[in-house]
Parts: sequence; structure tokens; C-alpha cells
Amino acid sequence: MVERASSDETNMNRSDVDVAIVGAGPYGLSLAAHLAARGVDYRIFGSPMHTWRHRMPEGMLLRSPGFGSDLSDPHGRFTLSRYWAESGRPPERLLSDPIPLDAYLEYAQWFIDGVGVPVEDVQVRHLARADDGFVLDLDTGESVHARRVVLAVGLTHFAHVPPELTNLPAELMTHATHVAQPNDFAQRDVVVVGAGQSALETAALLRERGAHVRVVARCQELTWTGDPVPSERGLVERLRRPDTRLCAGWRCWMFEYGGMLFHMLPQRVRLRLVRTSFGPMGAWWLRTRLDDVTILLGRSVASASVRDGEVDLELRTANGTETISTQHVIAATGYRVDLRRLDFLDSELRHAVRTSGTAPSLTRAFESSVAGLHFVGAASTTSFGPVTRFVAGTTFTTRTLARYLKRHRSARPRGIRRTRSRRSIAA
Repeated sequence: MVERASSDETNMNRSDVDVAIVGAGPYGLSLAAHLAARGVDYRIFGSPMHTWRHRMPEGMLLRSPGFGSDLSDPHGRFTLSRYWAESGRPPERLLSDPIPLDAYLEYAQWFIDGVGVPVEDVQVRHLARADDGFVLDLDTGESVHARRVVLAVGLTHFAHVPPELTNLPAELMTHATHVAQPNDFAQRDVVVVGAGQSALETAALLRERGAHVRVVARCQELTWTGDPVPSERGLVERLRRPDTRLCAGWRCWMFEYGGMLFHMLPQRVRLRLVRTSFGPMGAWWLRTRLDDVTILLGRSVASASVRDGEVDLELRTANGTETISTQHVIAATGYRVDLRRLDFLDSELRHAVRTSGTAPSLTRAFESSVAGLHFVGAASTTSFGPVTRFVAGTTFTTRTLARYLKRHRSARPRGIRRTRSRRSIAA
């Protein structure tokens, strides 16, 4: 259980604050660490690592390598490698093996405790503009006035289900973000739709727990990440394919370190690069775990209907159509950023945000067309590139935004004083 907490730098009981962070995943936690170090007055709302803790399947392994999964703090002290060493785990395993979800959640809690992020485990029910800022209505009944708001809401709100599947009842169709317990599908016949990491790992986990699983994918062949890059590489090889936290190669290097250059590109080019980069792929270590899973490639869902308590899927193929039946469909069909899915946003505020497609158009300071309203994480991808879909993007994002927020912070409201508390977040 996570309790509310205060720190020497923050009094959570005040109703006026310079910056409100909505969301306590990797981006929200990292930004809070940077703001605290710069003396910026803030509060952070949300259940810590909620999506990771409650929407990822039990037994999951991270696709990103250990060196690319650090949360960001200003001095780089609270890294995954340091936590790994202090917890007594073999350091070579961090480089060669995928990171278990449980270990990563332990690391995130260690980060929260070490940095002293005062997360308030409450939900924002309504966000609207107000004089000189915004008003956030919390589920506790409190209303908070903030001069600036940073939405670090991650992907939870943006789960995408193709229209061909939306007519299915909830008891027969589930998005992959709701498959937290693979054991629930033991001994059942399941079809997983998708070709990315979520689809392939969900299929593997369900099969390992006794389900009969088939994967339906539009692609003609699956795409896999490369094997781990050797830690010892010569200068020529490192110049030819530089290491990054995303992958090895100059394209990866540009995405990780060229966020501002990406921002300068024409919108049509940015949208194309986001659409065509880091597409659906599975981690190299999943291949052998799918030996007993039937993979139906070159097929897309044309329609879905219910018959006798099961689902009939009509699939398009190169030669026409075919129909398969199953007891349950899992849509591992990714995410689509769409501001209309943020139901806590006041409708006037939502309509005032200029968009690029359905995602917000952002300035170099991650600020939307509504002054003082910032977006980070997946919602910023069309403005700063695909790195912001990954934890690896937290460093660029939070350093950039924290510098801006410090320069544009307001004076502390009169009558508001800092308080000191010894309480801390406890798992």
C-alpha cells in the first residue's frame, strides 16, 4: 500500500502550487526529482507506477535493456545499475538478461524513497482553466490551484482497440493492458491480435500457464530485436553503430539525442518518422518461448461476431477470407494518443489544445497551445520523436522541462509556508 507523503521541500496540504504533475509513472517521478533539485514548488498526483504495477502481466520481462531503463534524477545517482548492485544481484545479469517486472517495480520504489518524491496517491477528477492557471479537483474533495500543469499520464488512457473488435462484449474481448493475471486464462482457447512485444509476450505467458493460444498478425513475418550488444566493442564498431539506451546505431542515436532537431522537422516528416520507427517487434529472448504457439501471419481481422458464447473472427488473407473461433480475444493492438480519451480534462480546455493528428502540438518546452499546460511521455512523441515512448526518454524530457519551469516559476503565494515532515512513501 502507498501512503501519502511529504518531504522537506513540499507541503502537500497547500491548495496553491506553482507546478502540478498529473501522473506518477517514470516521467512524472523523474520530473518531480528534477523540480525538487531546482527548488521548484510542485505537487505530484497519481498512484506510483500504476500502469506497471496493475496493468502489466504477472511474470513480464522488460523489452528495454537494463542500461536503458533508468528513471532520471538530476545527478544520476539513483540508477538501475546502482540498485542492482546494492540489492546483491550479479552485475553481468543486468547486461545480458531481461529485467523482471517485479525487480523493476522494486527499483522504482527504491528511486522514490531515495530521491524523496512526495507522491500523493490520489486521482485528478477534473482539470480546468482558472485565473492565472488551472484548478485540479481531486477525488479527496480538495481543489488545488496550479500556475502550470504537466500531464504525465503515460499510456493507460490511450489503449487502442480496432473498430472490428469493439462490438465484442467485455467478457469475450480484453485489451492487453487488462491481462494482469495470465493464470485467469488457463485451459482456455485464446486468440491474441497483434505482432508487437505485448502480443508476443502475452501469448507466451498464457501458453506457459496452460492456455491454447493463437496469434493473428497482419505482417508477413515477425520482427525481433537484436541480441544484446557486447559490452566490449572496438572503436571502429562503436563508431559504426554507437550505443544508445534504445538500441545500437546512428538512427537510434539521433532519436535519443536529437529531440530538439526532431522538433524542428516539418510536421508531416515527424508524423511519418513516428509511424515508421520502432514498429511492432518482439524481444530476442521471446522466440524460443513461442515454439508451441500457433502464429497466423498475413491475416487481419475483418469482423468479429458472437456465436454460442464464443467469438468468430473473420480474417482477411492474401487469398480471401477465413474464419476461426475462440473463447476469448486479446487485443494487443497498441496505443493511440488521443486527447478525447482524457476524460478528466474540462471540455473547454481539451478543445483549446491544438493538435497534430489527435496528439497535442508542443513547443520546445513541451507546452501546448494552452499556456501553462505541458505534456510529457507518449503524448509528446509527435513533437520530440519515438524516444519519448520509452523510459529512455525521461532524461531528455525532464532536464529540458525542469530548466524551463525553473526559469518561469512564480513567487510563492503569500501565507503559504513550507513544512517539514518525516513521513515517507512505504510500499
